[in-house]
Amino acid sequence: MNARLRSLLGAAFAGALLAAPAGAQNGAGGALASDAAAVANKLSNGGFEVQKPSYWAPTGAGATWSATQFRSESRSLALGGAGAAAWTMGEAVRNWVDFFGPRGAGGAFTPGEIVVGGYLKADGVNVNPTTDAGKFQLVFEFLSAAGGTNVIGQPIVLDLPQTASTTAGFVRFDNTALGAITIPAKAASARVTFRKGASATGTMYLDDAFIQSPGGGSYVGTLHGNSFDQGDTWYYYIDGIDNGFPSSAALPNGQNVSNGVSASAAHTGALGLRIKRNSASGQGETVAISQRVPVTVGEPVLVSYWLKTMGNASPETIGTGDNNVGMTALFYNNATGGAAGYGEIGGLDIRLNGEYNPMVIPLLPRQAANGWTQYAFVVKPRDGASHMELRLRYWHQFTGEAFFDDVFIGDVSAVAAALPSLLANGGFETQKPSYWEPTGAGATWSATQFRSESRSLALGGAGAAAWTMGEAVRNWVDFFGPRGAGGAFTPGEIVVGGYLKADGVNVNPTTDAGKFQLVFEFLSAAGGTNVIGQPIVLDLPQTASTTAGFVRFDNTALGAITIPAKAASARVTFRKGASATGTMYLDDAFIQSPGGGSYVGTLHGNSFDQGDTWYYYIDGIDNGFPSSAALPNGQNVSNGVSASAARTGALGLRMKRNGPVGQGETVAISQRVAATPGQPVLVSFWTRTAGNASPETIGTGDNNIGMTTLWYNNLVAGAAGYGEIGGADVRFNGEYNPLVIPQQPKTAASPWTRHAVVFYPREGSVGMEVRLRYWHQVTGEAHFDDVSITNLGLAALATAIEDEEGAGVPEGGMLLAAYPNPARGAAMLGFRLRHAGPATLEVYNVLGQRVASLLDGAMMTPGTHEARFDADGLPSGTYLYVLRAGGRMESRTLVLVK
Repeated sequence: MNARLRSLLGAAFAGALLAAPAGAQNGAGGALASDAAAVANKLSNGGFEVQKPSYWAPTGAGATWSATQFRSESRSLALGGAGAAAWTMGEAVRNWVDFFGPRGAGGAFTPGEIVVGGYLKADGVNVNPTTDAGKFQLVFEFLSAAGGTNVIGQPIVLDLPQTASTTAGFVRFDNTALGAITIPAKAASARVTFRKGASATGTMYLDDAFIQSPGGGSYVGTLHGNSFDQGDTWYYYIDGIDNGFPSSAALPNGQNVSNGVSASAAHTGALGLRIKRNSASGQGETVAISQRVPVTVGEPVLVSYWLKTMGNASPETIGTGDNNVGMTALFYNNATGGAAGYGEIGGLDIRLNGEYNPMVIPLLPRQAANGWTQYAFVVKPRDGASHMELRLRYWHQFTGEAFFDDVFIGDVSAVAAALPSLLANGGFETQKPSYWEPTGAGATWSATQFRSESRSLALGGAGAAAWTMGEAVRNWVDFFGPRGAGGAFTPGEIVVGGYLKADGVNVNPTTDAGKFQLVFEFLSAAGGTNVIGQPIVLDLPQTASTTAGFVRFDNTALGAITIPAKAASARVTFRKGASATGTMYLDDAFIQSPGGGSYVGTLHGNSFDQGDTWYYYIDGIDNGFPSSAALPNGQNVSNGVSASAARTGALGLRMKRNGPVGQGETVAISQRVAATPGQPVLVSFWTRTAGNASPETIGTGDNNIGMTTLWYNNLVAGAAGYGEIGGADVRFNGEYNPLVIPQQPKTAASPWTRHAVVFYPREGSVGMEVRLRYWHQVTGEAHFDDVSITNLGLAALATAIEDEEGAGVPEGGMLLAAYPNPARGAAMLGFRLRHAGPATLEVYNVLGQRVASLLDGAMMTPGTHEARFDADGLPSGTYLYVLRAGGRMESRTLVLVK
């Protein structure tokens, strides 16, 4: 069986738990939607674990990849043992060049001389062989095309030095003894072979092979993969690579910068990528370059990797100028480079400098050393691209070492489909208004009667029914009541009410059982005492059986209402008595200051247009959208669920301009979901626009749509207070880079487009929300659907493992079932490993917070192991235990019952 490469994307279990459907989190015996979901990593060796050098294929048991002998750190090719063996680079034209040969004016091919060779080290080899069977040889073939004819007429065969059995170190060897070599025609392809004859003995090591121009003349092409430090499918560029890193007394191994796989750079598994400065800053940069992977224009791509640095000499300037690390994403019109040509059609740099917004493009910590941190970004393929590659970067002024591991490239659609969203209603399909709970069959959410588009609350049918908002303090306010100087509470009057429409109701009832009523309760805290002393009960108008439309109704008949103390919580109930008949509709409920006085708090969820867990802000919401002859429904902007805005399912979110531009913006606000600093979050949604009156200015100023992400120190708001600690706006204006922050198409109408951005939670945050935006100057409609928030920090966006015969993860996975489960005080967590290596075993709660670290990179032997999890001091609930070993992550659930 051939070796196979596997990539796993583990489920973000916090999302699975928090977004699980009703009944999913049912304790012991309940099924939790937190199992790992598989999604393809486009990179076949994102974890740098494949034990084979990039682009070179071995033949014979004596062909090995040496980590003990090397000239340029950290590997070389070795040939030894008994019998014939070889290393072959079958196609040596790589990125940056489309042919080998001297270049004249304008870089055009010009016939001329080249020099080929490499650096060799002999260890116990046979000396002075007289036949090819006893020789070590280096062979260069220059071809007219991949698999084409040899432009020189024959291979260049260099008999490698065997005059001494052993050399003290690596010695440069080229075609000097063979004589000058002239390239008469452009070589669009090349093949290089390092081979050992069947009777040769000892070991020969090759490093820093080269194709050069004699005497430092014109550039003749770069032989990538010539220093053997990178694992399969990766290669690099380093200043000096073109000439085989000539010796320098000042520089180890002739390199300004080292770039290669190393055990010291492993985040998971045995190997990672290490980039190290050997020289003074300003002398050389380097990039580690991935394979090209397929992309689809219009489908955003998620790139993720783990990074740590150490030894930076000027940490106070990290993130400025070229004292930077990060990545470059490049897009191509072909899959292979090589003889197919270079094919680059553009790309972008992302330096970890915090320049755009540190919540989107973060700043590497300004310290000499830092721990492993996950970085993730969404990039959009350039038009015309069929493939992309990733370049992990070390700019000219950066010093010390940078370590990269667990590199992932995947389509956002695949990631979003595989990982549960933290949002409970990202598709706007839940048929229930935000924050309001129905009681009785007669409580319905009406899409046929409304004042402010597009829904109202309805009470009808037989028997009692009600709609209740149990906790009415939402974002932006932490209390209800008049405000004085500096926004502090000041005792004073308030006005409460709403807009009502009657349809066939019983008239002039004399008892509560026959009435429709609207009840406001202002409380000292959630579930606390009523600060007014009693509920405010408004008997709704039933003087006529039916009204022509919605009519404003407030507490005028009841008399003035004074708030004597700050109301940190509120409860609102719209109710129907058991004997009331007909139907009453409520829209645009309000809590106001009389006569347009001081702000008394915003009653969110009061217009009922948003589906469950969403609410909005629109200019005018504070006063219940007063009537305006110029504006439909009293709103400058409509914001609510609509069938016309659905991309999938029955409903989507529609924002529509009703009034003139400049008068009103709107935001649709999601529920708060868990977020943890250090764990990047992927926000993804689909959007389209229609009817923009000034499409030529879309993306400029406030003629913009997009989103805002906000961070909080609590998850509930309400009586817990607002709790905002910062956020980030992302307007679709292309200002930072259109391949990261794209521009909405400058057309009056656009098709559905997926947008996605990765955000980094602000320090101190435990929760976040996303606000879909419609800025002041936008006209027409904007539609949003299929919104997801995914915690990437709890996803194993990891890595390729090369499974040889009998190797790999044991059948059934590494993690064993915990026992006991449910547990009361402690549980045993078992796992089994097929290979020795470091392992990490951690336990998390449903907020994604680590509550225990049972193994922290400890070296483990193959076999079955157990670790004791002591749960004393932890509350009852569901926990996840997560094992990382061998470049993989697995997780299982454990229930604590106290």
